[in-house]
Amino acid sequence: AGLWCGAMLVREIARARSGRSRRRAELLARAPLLPGEEPADGRLVVLEGDRPEAWWLPGTAPQLVVTTAALRRLKGRRLDAVLAHEQGHAQARHDWLLHCSAALAGGFPQIPVFAAFRAEMHRLVELAADDMASRRHGRLTTALALVELNEDRGVFGPGPAPHAHVPQRVNRLLTAPDRLPARHRLRLTAIAALVPVIPVLVALVPSLRALG
Repeated sequence: AGLWCGAMLVREIARARSGRSRRRAELLARAPLLPGEEPADGRLVVLEGDRPEAWWLPGTAPQLVVTTAALRRLKGRRLDAVLAHEQGHAQARHDWLLHCSAALAGGFPQIPVFAAFRAEMHRLVELAADDMASRRHGRLTTALALVELNEDRGVFGPGPAPHAHVPQRVNRLLTAPDRLPARHRLRLTAIAALVPVIPVLVALVPSLRALG
């Protein structure tokens, strides 16, 4: 099970790198380097676009990408909050957490809990990046930035939307949660550390039953 998880993680990373290379080539075509300019870590790339968007492209030369529509709509601290959110993803290396959860879900499709874990991981990394932005620019500013960035996507309407988690994130930012006690935070950390062991246990239990 451990070797299988490792193989699935390698496959997931290879897929991610291939996708990043494709997106980086598209990005370079839309926003070419200036004469004499070299790719640099943390380079801010501004793209012409009618939809307000911002995202972090990880890799050997990570880049923060923002569209001109986002620059027009977001002003001052709200723009800073969106950029801090994306930088939070990069600083915490959330891409590796997503790779690991995707590898588990892809390697063990017959175990629904891993698919649920992958979906939950996507939600949690967004919440973590929201927290990083709100600590620097405030919860209200970060919530308003999320609203302005997503208001044209129909996520705040009555019907289902691809980004249905956005209203939940906004409500969470506007409602300051109680801080977890230290023992609860320690328990959550211990559970997260045990996640890689789960596939081994899943494979070990049937083996022990067979021996018995």
